[in-house]
Amino acid sequence: MPIHYHELAQERISVDESNYIKIIEHDLEQQSILDIMRERPAMYMGSSSLTGLRFFLAGFQMAENLHGIKNPPPLPRDFADWVAYRLRLESNCSGFWHRAILSRIRDEHLALMRFYELRDEYLLRKPKVVATIREDCREHRVGQLGLNREIIWRKELLPNSLRIVVYTDDPGFFLTADESDPFSYPNGWFFSAFDCSTMGWKFSVERFEIHDQPTWDRLVAENKKYRENLARRRARIQRKALPPE
Repeated sequence: MPIHYHELAQERISVDESNYIKIIEHDLEQQSILDIMRERPAMYMGSSSLTGLRFFLAGFQMAENLHGIKNPPPLPRDFADWVAYRLRLESNCSGFWHRAILSRIRDEHLALMRFYELRDEYLLRKPKVVATIREDCREHRVGQLGLNREIIWRKELLPNSLRIVVYTDDPGFFLTADESDPFSYPNGWFFSAFDCSTMGWKFSVERFEIHDQPTWDRLVAENKKYRENLARRRARIQRKALPPE
């Protein structure tokens, strides 16, 4: 019987791929895909770049969804908020953590290294409670756009575990709660200042009881600076909008 070398080669490739997949599956049981890629990112992405990592993770999660694989996401939902906090940005760039990092670090390789530093910090972070929600101030109004483009208001109760926390001396703070629903209230969201509204949620300092006065005073001072910067930006916009004399 003649030997078909191309068939043997194809069989060898299939065996190698099967073994490789088994190795990856075993590794994923022990650690995150991000930890597996960390030492040799270019082997998985073709280059050591933050943008490459972002697209690799998107493809990785799409493959899991297509094959019905239920694993926790490689990055938690509030990681973009953590990036904005540590990089001292005013927002989380609409959840695009890679865009936030590249706004500070243009070099793709250095940005990838910074990503892993931020992830390490996130995994080790410990919250410091600055203030907690007052029981008599939990009620708040929520606006929703109606069919006729009018705003329909309804009343809701904020969770009684809602609290203001910080992790470092970076400007801004987080609102966190023990409840897991991230959409009915800003659970885990980053705020750069008291007057910084997110998705229409109006923050009110009067709702909270202070537990850490020095940190609270720092947040108040940061909010004053935020107001001053916002006023200057608005003034510049107004001047540019004026017709030339």
